Amino acid sequence: MTEAGSTTPARPRTGQALRWLGAQALLQAAAIALGFGCFVLLFQTDLWAGVTILFYRGLILLAVAFLLTLAVTATLAGLGRAWGLRRRDALGACVLSLSLNLSAFVILPVTVDRSISVFLLGQMAARPEERFTPERARTVFERIYLGEFRQMERRLAEQQASGNVARAEDGYVITPQGSAFIRFCGLVARAFRTDTRMIGGATAAGHPSVAGDPGAQDKVADAARQ
Repeated sequence: MTEAGSTTPARPRTGQALRWLGAQALLQAAAIALGFGCFVLLFQTDLWAGVTILFYRGLILLAVAFLLTLAVTATLAGLGRAWGLRRRDALGACVLSLSLNLSAFVILPVTVDRSISVFLLGQMAARPEERFTPERARTVFERIYLGEFRQMERRLAEQQASGNVARAEDGYVITPQGSAFIRFCGLVARAFRTDTRMIGGATAAGHPSVAGDPGAQDKVADAARQ
């Protein structure tokens, strides 16, 4: 009798805990789905369309999606008090949603927008019957990516808007902020053992520095074609 009586109160507590876990799971899932849906739909609008840098506009829309998701999930949490939910649970669910959206945004849209590899694959997909040698790929890159699409001008304009470079007569120079950013990138590169040549300013062996010789870039390009 004593053993049966001692286990009886545990059953309601177990059922209450399972209901709370189920309610938490549903709240988290709702926040993730709602946050992602809001984020994607906001990109289909003209909100902050004047922010031409995709990453910066994405950060603004992420904040808007977070606030919208928080408002809805806080209401849902209030309705779920019988299952042990509290409005503060909505904040945790929305922070998780925000984190996942930010990760997906950086990995997918930003990569598609800026990756040279994606550009090259797109050119090859548009010409499946052609064979792309490294020389052919280089020619396509220079003629279309750098020429028709004017991506170098775009990148310099973006870096000027970010404060990493500044106009100097007929060109650009790096700012102290830009130099600090490159130092930070060096730490990241060493921590994750990426190719430090991309941030080290290294030139091809045996060629003059591009920075010190205005015609060096053309010389390097001509030598690479030979």
